[in-house]
Amino acid sequence: MTEIQEELGLIEEQFMLVRAGEVLRAFDEETDTVWVIHPFLFETESKTIQLDWENTEYRWVDPKELASYETVPKLSETFDRVRYNPQTSLEPLTTVLRGIDELGRDRVHGASFLGRRAVELFSAVGKTSDASDKDTLFSHLLFASSRLRRAQPAMANLSNLIGRLLHFANREREAAISVVEFKRLIVERAEQILETVKEADEDASRNTARLLPKDGWVLTHSYSSTVLRALELGAKSGKRFQVYATESYPGMEGKRLANDLVALGVPVKLIADSAVGSLISKVNVVLVGADSVLKDGSLIHKIGTRDIAVAAKRHEIPLYSACETMKFSALDFLGEQPEIPQDIFDATRAEYISSFITEEGELDPNMVQGRIREMLKELYS
Repeated sequence: MTEIQEELGLIEEQFMLVRAGEVLRAFDEETDTVWVIHPFLFETESKTIQLDWENTEYRWVDPKELASYETVPKLSETFDRVRYNPQTSLEPLTTVLRGIDELGRDRVHGASFLGRRAVELFSAVGKTSDASDKDTLFSHLLFASSRLRRAQPAMANLSNLIGRLLHFANREREAAISVVEFKRLIVERAEQILETVKEADEDASRNTARLLPKDGWVLTHSYSSTVLRALELGAKSGKRFQVYATESYPGMEGKRLANDLVALGVPVKLIADSAVGSLISKVNVVLVGADSVLKDGSLIHKIGTRDIAVAAKRHEIPLYSACETMKFSALDFLGEQPEIPQDIFDATRAEYISSFITEEGELDPNMVQGRIREMLKELYS
């Protein structure tokens, strides 16, 4: 309020606070700076303001015209955080919101599966919303997206995928002729992204399969659909490796991975997590998935991964993380501390990771930050 009084020359009786919005972080590429923005919406009946020395001119504009002006980074996105009333009835989205709650409680599926499920739920907003205009539909998408991003905070791909969909929706809401067309575009874009994600996952698996040993042992930890597919492809190519799959306490996801490998005809032995230390010297490669990759190249994955990585490093055994670049954490790059449930996940420092095997090929941990910078251009914060 002090800033408004000083910069606009209004007295306290001339304006009122309408609402505050979620904090937004914006990356300014020109100055290499991350801005932390706290949105507030104020209302005033006075059309005459008195600028202070920090400003030279002003004009009142329709919010829809913001995109046509050169502004500070993310001004439109900042305004979106406060322009819509969060108390608006969302009864038509009840099924979607229930699905988001279920996604948040899911402790069985990996990040790739849950990322695809998040995209499906975003698409469901476009199908079920009763919005009669484009702005209302966008507000429904924004509300559901906020819930989706918080559903599995340790899994960066959820936030990135939803950010990419919102980036598209923000661009198309003005271009679309009608709310009906806007809904159609949202659903089509979600389907396209699902296909892109599936292709990226398959490419990451293929690139990983090439690095598997022709013979010997591969150690895995937890369940990763990308790792499973890589092992399947490696075995089909004629490689004769065998797999140690840890039980992966406490969720025991390793049992599921071992069962799936047996069904595929891949030789596998299920071992207790505590047995890794006595078996690690026999291993040729450690292969794990990823829930998130931080900007410094650290890996967020199932608890126990860090101890395995330390043991592998001690025995000079390479540790690869198979994952799509969509799992590189834009939120971490923007300075938002990732929420990592300590009873489920741990963080493995970059020095213990040989490389990340992605749809783009093999990436050194020190390349992660640069890749996230590129990603930010297509994300709605």
